[in-house]
Amino acid sequence: MSKHILLIDDDQEDAELFSDALSELEIDAVVAHFYDGNKGVEKLKEKAIPMPDIIFLDINMPHINGWDCLRELKSVAHVQKIPIVMYSTSSFDKQGVQPEDVGANAFLTKPGHFGELKAKISLLFSTLLPAGNE
Repeated sequence: MSKHILLIDDDQEDAELFSDALSELEIDAVVAHFYDGNKGVEKLKEKAIPMPDIIFLDINMPHINGWDCLRELKSVAHVQKIPIVMYSTSSFDKQGVQPEDVGANAFLTKPGHFGELKAKISLLFSTLLPAGNE
């Protein structure tokens, strides 16, 4: 059964690499992608898209940044239990911030190497969605 993934990221190239990594990992997934956090939150609130099994949320976006988007998502009752991965070029471990401190389930620093991206996505799926790699 396909997993539903919501990717909210304003960078088209990063979104394409993310989709390519899923494809190469042979993860059976349907990806809904929004370039604007406001639009992604709106569609989830309206239940206008299938409820995702996991959300990948970029931090540095125009209009609404990932932190504000995370707060909006966590305020929606039917979204609160969905795992959210903060996804950014920023390195979180240097900032001393833990995912649970901000209401996220994990952080993923966008790697500069495609193989590393695949490995990190695979690890997140096996950790947050144990049946995700079937």
